[in-house]
Amino acid sequence: MYQPKSLHEIRVYHSKIIMSTLRQNGPMTKNDLALKTGLSLSSVTNILKILTDRELVTLGDKIDSFAGRPATYIVPVLDAVYSVGIEVSQYSVRFVLMNLGEPILAKEKHDALFENSDAYWDAIHEWLEAFIDANNVDRGKLGGVVLATRLAVSSGERIGNIPVLLDRSAEMIDTEALCRKFEEYNFDVALNTKIAGAIYGLWESKDLPDYVYLSVDSTIGGCVVRNYESVNIYDLSDNFGHMTVHPGGKRCSCGRTGCLETQCTASGLYMRLNLSSLDEFFTELENGNEGCAARWETYLDDLCVALNNLYMSYDMDIVIGGTMAQYLDRYREEIDRRVFADYALFPVKRKLIFAHNGEYAAAIGAAAVVIEKFIAKKIS
Repeated sequence: MYQPKSLHEIRVYHSKIIMSTLRQNGPMTKNDLALKTGLSLSSVTNILKILTDRELVTLGDKIDSFAGRPATYIVPVLDAVYSVGIEVSQYSVRFVLMNLGEPILAKEKHDALFENSDAYWDAIHEWLEAFIDANNVDRGKLGGVVLATRLAVSSGERIGNIPVLLDRSAEMIDTEALCRKFEEYNFDVALNTKIAGAIYGLWESKDLPDYVYLSVDSTIGGCVVRNYESVNIYDLSDNFGHMTVHPGGKRCSCGRTGCLETQCTASGLYMRLNLSSLDEFFTELENGNEGCAARWETYLDDLCVALNNLYMSYDMDIVIGGTMAQYLDRYREEIDRRVFADYALFPVKRKLIFAHNGEYAAAIGAAAVVIEKFIAKKIS
């Protein structure tokens, strides 16, 4: 459990707890906040004074009371800041818009094959401009734009203190040139998509302090989350995509065969059958297509081997994000049975959680970084 060491750390930590609680639950009274967060009423009162002075919360309606003074709702100032997260992948670009509310205001996807060219980045710039204008964002309150990607970057394996998983087959992204192109947005190329996805999982599930995050998309990655407030998440990332789940299977870019990355990507599920999309694959599957049924059985076998490995290694709940989350959720009972059934080794049965907006998890995680930094700066 996280234990802040200084008075400043305590103030920041408690402020984040209160802001997160208000974000998830809406307006609440001081007493309700104290009960929900486990903080003392005096601590809540002191923190709310700071948050009010920083214009992060305001006083709302009063509630009639049968005894004593009427209570007052504490209301988060949702539009205190806006942020945009962008995920650039090999085949598409995703945008999300967030403020201090739950969880996103708008999202948008463009199909575009990655190329490290001015024309490509100019197109993203135009989409970003149009996205901001279409959603009537007050640019004076736009805290920043963060790009998440698994593509290789020019500054090496780390950006600041954040590790980036290099794709050796990808062109290098010149981050300095890219930041200059987007400099009016306080632009930052700072996140690997698997890390961004895990941050999204934390943003969505603040009441889940420890879990394994697995992103199943056109690529596969993940990380381990332990006490988000106390552990540097960026040093806990793992290359889950390169665990062996199907010995003798398809050769991976890492040089081995049968990696999760080669067996269970979203695109690999349908492209091997010459289908055009996941929707088409699952429509054919539901209509009794034998080829799709056989492919799905193999896919589930391999995926559940990976999930079982993660379960046995970490004994934690598993959050699944990425494009496949919405499809896998339909088969929750079958996956749960294959992964968790008949285990007497662990006294507590863990659970699978399928992330909402899983396809946009990395972009949401990127945008959430701006929100978290904004709150931390405001209360420092």
